[in-house]
Amino acid sequence: MIRDPGPSLGARRAIEALRAGVPNRDAVGALGFEAGELLEEFDKRIVDLQSSVQRAAQPRGVLLAGEFGAGKSHALEYLTHRALKKGVAVSKVVVSKETQLFDAAKVFRAAVENLQIPGRTGDALAEIALSNLLDFRSPRFVDLILWARDSPLNSRFEASLWLYENAGRDAELQNRLVTFWSGGPFAVGQMRSVLRALGQAGTFKLERIAAKDLARQRFQFLARLLYAAGFDGWLILLDELELIGRYTVLQRGRAYAELARLLGLVDDDGVPGMLVMGGITPDFSSAVIRGKDDRNQVDVRFRSRDDAESRLTATLAERAMAEIETHLHRLPEPDEARLGRTLANLSDIYATAYGSFPAANAELTHRAGWQMREYIRGWITAWDLQRLDPAYHTELVVDRIVTEYTEDELLESPAEGEEDGKTAAPED
Repeated sequence: MIRDPGPSLGARRAIEALRAGVPNRDAVGALGFEAGELLEEFDKRIVDLQSSVQRAAQPRGVLLAGEFGAGKSHALEYLTHRALKKGVAVSKVVVSKETQLFDAAKVFRAAVENLQIPGRTGDALAEIALSNLLDFRSPRFVDLILWARDSPLNSRFEASLWLYENAGRDAELQNRLVTFWSGGPFAVGQMRSVLRALGQAGTFKLERIAAKDLARQRFQFLARLLYAAGFDGWLILLDELELIGRYTVLQRGRAYAELARLLGLVDDDGVPGMLVMGGITPDFSSAVIRGKDDRNQVDVRFRSRDDAESRLTATLAERAMAEIETHLHRLPEPDEARLGRTLANLSDIYATAYGSFPAANAELTHRAGWQMREYIRGWITAWDLQRLDPAYHTELVVDRIVTEYTEDELLESPAEGEEDGKTAAPED
């Protein structure tokens, strides 16, 4: 017989996550999240998101600012579960060497790979496509078909919906469609062949399109697809946006421009049904935008090319930089009252996890410059040592982690479809 571990297992998972500094569902659920103004703003944006398809307008995105260890990742994890409870699909994307912000195709695929939907587990997009969530008879699906027909999106999206509705029982075709919707390939020649076999030769233009433009259109399509499947919007959470500061100036410019698109700062070209929030360090503006003179450097580099796309990149980059400089939502600093509540809560979780209540004399001294992560890991470390040796006296030393903004070309493999970072190849 397998014993039910009871609440101790969840408590121990929470402690392990907090000890490692990587928040998970157990840790966030146990500690909660104290930022009333931010939660109020978040709930307002979710209400806007839930009506954005009907209004044909993307809700303006939100940028959270906090030092390393201040709780940005914890906040994003908490908001993930808050949104799921409200019927919103959620993707969490960590900007990294593998997922550069200036590459829309990689960002989109990462968003799909990390997509979570309420009440379901596993491959979310496959769950949607292969279950009854997309009901052909539902008003939302009918609206999706009409929207795809009348929108300026590439016609392969409309064609994929026709194939899904009319030939979706073919398992191989289903897999192809899910792969395409997930950001993978479905070559035009193959799609034409399938349509021809079903008597639809020439029905859809299947025009050529640059890979990066197709990637940007995928966000619009998936937001509407998720809405048609019954979800009240798509929330994308971007973590570690400060990595932009380590790109060279041209890729910083492109990254700023993509951020502007994601946040809905583009005139008449938003993504209804999608809300984007991101976490960034509060010194990014001083260290990168002003410190590296990005407003001038990006503007000069792109406008000197004197082509429409470069001018648009410069304009959008300027909007993203202005957003970072003027519209950051700061995470609250830990004060004595908040520290006391967190310490009491955490000691209860630790007692549940290990069956022994931690020493009552845990240090609660407010230390200048310390972030919440440092307090939490300090308390857990002290309790671990006291549990092993009650006579041990713990002295904690914290080495400050400074955000690195040194440029690193290794972070900059060309965006997909661009061999030299300048010329976008057509998507076949």
